Amino acid sequence: MAHPDKDEPRTEVPQVPSAEEVENREFLIVGIGASAGGLDALSELFRQLERDATAFIVVQHLAPDHESILTQLLSRITKLPVHTAANDMTIEPNHIYVIPPNANLAVLHGVIRLLPALDTHGPRLPVDYLFRSLAEDQGRFAVGIVLSGTGTDGTLGLKAIKAAGGYTFAQDPETAKYDGMPRSAITSGAADFSLAPKDIAVELSRISKRGFRPVDRTTELPRVQDQIAKLFVLIRAEFGNDLSQYKASTIDRRIERRMILHKLTRLEDYVRFVQQNRDELAALYKDILITVTSFFRDPAAFEALKSEVFPTLFEHKEPGRPIRAWVPGCATGEEAYSIAIALLEYCEAKNVEDRFQIFGTDIDDDAIETARRGVYPANIALDVSMERLTRFFTKREDSFVIARRIRDMLVFSHQNVLKDAPFSRMDFVSCRNLLIYLQPPAQKRVLHILHYSLNPTGYLLLGTSESIGDSAELFSPIDRKNKIYLRRNVPTQVAPEFRFGTPRLGEPMRDTPMPRPTQNLQGMADRKVLELYGPPGVVVGPNMEVLQFRGRTGPFLEPAPGAASFNLLKIARYELHVDLKKAIQDASATQARVSPEVTYHENGKARVVTLDVVPLQDPESKSHCFLVLFVQAPEVKETAGADGAKETGAPSPQAAQRITALERELASTKEYLQTTIEEKESALEELQSANEELQSSNEELQSTNEELETSKEEMQSTNEELTTVNEELQNRMVELSQSNDDLHNVLAGVDNAMVIVGMDLRIRRFTTAAERLFHLVPGDIGRNIGFLDQFLGTAATLEPKVSAVIQNLSVFEQEVLAANRRWYVFRITPYKTLDHAIRGALLTFIDIDVRKRAEEMFRDVGSYADKFLGAINHPLVIVDRKLRVVWANAPFYTTFQVSPDETLGTLLTGLGAKQFADPGLRDRLEGVFSGSAIFRDYEIRVQQPDGEGRMMSFGGSLVPASPETPVVLVSVEPLGESSQPVRGSAK
Repeated sequence: MAHPDKDEPRTEVPQVPSAEEVENREFLIVGIGASAGGLDALSELFRQLERDATAFIVVQHLAPDHESILTQLLSRITKLPVHTAANDMTIEPNHIYVIPPNANLAVLHGVIRLLPALDTHGPRLPVDYLFRSLAEDQGRFAVGIVLSGTGTDGTLGLKAIKAAGGYTFAQDPETAKYDGMPRSAITSGAADFSLAPKDIAVELSRISKRGFRPVDRTTELPRVQDQIAKLFVLIRAEFGNDLSQYKASTIDRRIERRMILHKLTRLEDYVRFVQQNRDELAALYKDILITVTSFFRDPAAFEALKSEVFPTLFEHKEPGRPIRAWVPGCATGEEAYSIAIALLEYCEAKNVEDRFQIFGTDIDDDAIETARRGVYPANIALDVSMERLTRFFTKREDSFVIARRIRDMLVFSHQNVLKDAPFSRMDFVSCRNLLIYLQPPAQKRVLHILHYSLNPTGYLLLGTSESIGDSAELFSPIDRKNKIYLRRNVPTQVAPEFRFGTPRLGEPMRDTPMPRPTQNLQGMADRKVLELYGPPGVVVGPNMEVLQFRGRTGPFLEPAPGAASFNLLKIARYELHVDLKKAIQDASATQARVSPEVTYHENGKARVVTLDVVPLQDPESKSHCFLVLFVQAPEVKETAGADGAKETGAPSPQAAQRITALERELASTKEYLQTTIEEKESALEELQSANEELQSSNEELQSTNEELETSKEEMQSTNEELTTVNEELQNRMVELSQSNDDLHNVLAGVDNAMVIVGMDLRIRRFTTAAERLFHLVPGDIGRNIGFLDQFLGTAATLEPKVSAVIQNLSVFEQEVLAANRRWYVFRITPYKTLDHAIRGALLTFIDIDVRKRAEEMFRDVGSYADKFLGAINHPLVIVDRKLRVVWANAPFYTTFQVSPDETLGTLLTGLGAKQFADPGLRDRLEGVFSGSAIFRDYEIRVQQPDGEGRMMSFGGSLVPASPETPVVLVSVEPLGESSQPVRGSAK
């Protein structure tokens, strides 16, 4: 297919490649995200690029209505063809594709898909949108690069690419014009490299030339397995977790990725490098754990929970008991918080109030710490609606903080679900994207553990790529599309054995047989009748697995060679397969009894059997089962004709006597035998009774032993739960202690008197300044705020004012003259929590006595000067200690042509054209304030408004207006031109 010119978008619609074709196209697709200052970085990057069979997609933050010329600019820089991305454009190596304005760009099967950029009233994040799409579509062939820009766009996308096995780059913040985007990526740990743009081009070329084949276990298998086993040993010794239960493909891709990053080609060299570098061992461990998740992943599943699961949970919940949920493998907590939000939304929609207890556990300590903090970047707006962000999050700069009411519903803890004791009595378990990384034995063990953890009516939610596999007997599907399952009460299932150490997955689980019910004579007779006259058969579940055998089914069941199976169609005689499958299908479709007759041959003889299929329903799980009976027709026995016996003559007397004797002996023997039989039957009955008593005692002992074992496991689970809660409380205590220390230092360092009161108008806390001002003691905590009325004097009572502020959410402010004869600004504001809930009020007392006295002094000085100095015709001015003008007479305004508005409150030295900025004058004025000295006849040349200089004589003395705030009266007398200045001149 011909490619379009550099500046023209592609117009033809290409054939969408198949998934197999995409898998065979092994070249890197590089997503590049940039914002402010990104053009310089893009130019530097593309100047260094070589033709290495790599495709590039450039996404830049653009105004929706602004036509981009980035395609033309890049065409002048690089020799690679540059296109403006268009819908259905197939991505080819050695080509550059630039996003158009007002669009989001995604990749599906190597083809570009453009979607309109919807206005969500939040930040647009096109870089994250592209990166996540690349991660899902290209996996280990995806590369993400974040260049210069502001904000955090690209951080979550880089995490997704890294989790998929791709490679991630961020521009070195020192080389970026705006370092917001690259610094966010580096801080989050999502970037493998932090390089200058030209170095990123070099590293890309090296990775592209290296190839992308994962570790090959087929060649030199013992050597490869030995090296990987060494890595497992190093990880277990350092972090205490055995990762050998992970799938080989997952492990191999992560190891190959780390080898490429460190330019190593031999597995032995990488193992040696890991032994010498603990940071690399930690990085490999982190890569294998894959702690990437998101809020409300698969939204349809959460809607299904609200409609199918939550109503049943609340219906079967015991009064006073909270809804309990567990999220194993919770990563950084988004899944657990999403479930909490969904539960809260359901309760608000149904107008019910309830308590929830949600446990989030993970093997990664850093991920757990992130979940506990509950602080997430602004990029979560891609997954969380604006309505939810407003209700359940608090905006803080470039991040969102989970609301306290949501945070209090969750407990996070470190746990290895394969090794540590699980939680118990759970109503709901969400285990998503965990099983897909484990080998089948580990998957089966995890499912058994989750089955044990759930209540009899508990629900299990799995990821879209997961299933219950070979553990279908443990769970019944409720919603196959959204992978929601109901726990089944399997009769033979008991609590799993917990090993507090490295689990040995090769060992089969040991199931202790359940005790048989107490036997009685009627039950024995019923069973004997069924054995003698009831047809043999089996009970099968909805997946055709045999749940129970009834009678002698040997003539009809013939297990095939190979792996053991309980599937009815795999163990039935070959001749019965077709009719048996059809009969079950007909019974399932009609939900009625079906009884077809089947003829087959055995040992050369024709046999006729009726397949009687009866639909049943499991009373516990409500799933559909089937009773399949094999009714065999009786064989027709041929009776040979017999000739009549020859008639005999009458017996002789001897013979008759002999016959009579024999008859008597026979009767005696029969009587003896009857007596013996009766005695034996009586003894047998006594023996059977004793045997039943022994069996009953044995069963009671078995039941007691199993109850003890179950109690032991429940104690272990409870202990694990208590340990988890204790760890969470300890973390909260540390945070609370730090917050208390911070609050104590803040309160001690605040100069203003502040008092915090609760909703009951009682004191909860106060500052050190308030303690000194009101003479408070620790015993005053809990005291009613009304006792401060005596301090405020006639300012009315406090209680009504505080109550009004709390009820109206208003602010009260008033200047008051307190009992200590000082002026204060008294302010009352509502006390709000981070969740915007009102929990009391904050009372603040700001000392304004100096300002108030100064204002009064200024009024007094003005009145004094107007009264006693009004008859003087030459300029006069009064200044305070800071040399600010507090009064001037009319001749002053006239002489220097200034107005009262620009004079009063202005520094004398900065007045007008700075005519009075003379150092000697300042020194003399300050001398008057410090020593009460009077100066006269200080002559300087002052520039007049008309531009001419004129000699003037200055004098100054203290004014007895107020002893607390002294002021100086300055006299200005114009002199003749013949006079000479004492010191210098001023302009």
